[in-house]
Amino acid sequence: TEIYTLSLHDALPIYPRIAFRGMMDWLEAEIMLCQLTADEETKKALAEVLTFARVLLRCEVLGEPVPASRLCGLTEQEQRQHSHFPQDHYGIPHFMPECTDGQAILQLNACRCAARQAELAAVRAFGDQRSDLLQALNRMSSALYILMIQAKKET
Repeated sequence: TEIYTLSLHDALPIYPRIAFRGMMDWLEAEIMLCQLTADEETKKALAEVLTFARVLLRCEVLGEPVPASRLCGLTEQEQRQHSHFPQDHYGIPHFMPECTDGQAILQLNACRCAARQAELAAVRAFGDQRSDLLQALNRMSSALYILMIQAKKET
């Protein structure tokens, strides 16, 4: 008797929607792990990001459009300005995380990476048929980057 195993990587071309949902589950798990050690302000922002992730999953499952909303207090346009020009808004230039940045920033970066993986899985699953979902996932990644910048400013 042969035993067949299927890794998530193998599932991507065969079951793209299942792979996308699995990536969203992973993203939610990363966010919750990050909340365990976050300060209260960041924990509150992460709760908002987690709620947003769950709304996106609901929209995908039910075939609903992603509703317009603020994320971490910012409109989509404000968020774009904050993430593209952090020096203007936080006095911190763009940065690449390093191990010396500490656990909080590295955990936020893991969440950001999980959001990017969910975005890639959405591209594989939906192509340009769900541009609202792709844009929302990109926005989530930007929100997590902004949280990283804010945490960096605190150090």
